[in-house]
Amino acid sequence: MKKGEQKAGEARMQRCLERLGLPLKVKWIPRSETSKHGEIKVDTIYIYDVDPEEAWLTFLHEVLEFKLDEVTRVYRALVNGLIEAYEKLIYDRKERFLELVPEIFEAVASEKVTEKLK
Repeated sequence: MKKGEQKAGEARMQRCLERLGLPLKVKWIPRSETSKHGEIKVDTIYIYDVDPEEAWLTFLHEVLEFKLDEVTRVYRALVNGLIEAYEKLIYDRKERFLELVPEIFEAVASEKVTEKLK
């Protein structure tokens, strides 16, 4: 593939992002030595495919993944909030248990001694 063809494809991909109103940039950096087709880093979609058809499929995949992430982010926040709340609850219960341990040993030892005296 020629450099001009790559730049023209990258420009069309960028126009597509702008038309969709997505706050992303696109960089098409053909690399035949990588198994990764593309990825999103910060605010940029990187496309590594050499073949233009493959590059467009990867572009589509990355755009869909970006939009899907917006949907699933709410669920991740909810789940993470629940995990945090349960961790606090479990920590508080563990601390109360650990504070009671010396009393348990003392009570058992005290009763054990009382039993021997009888």
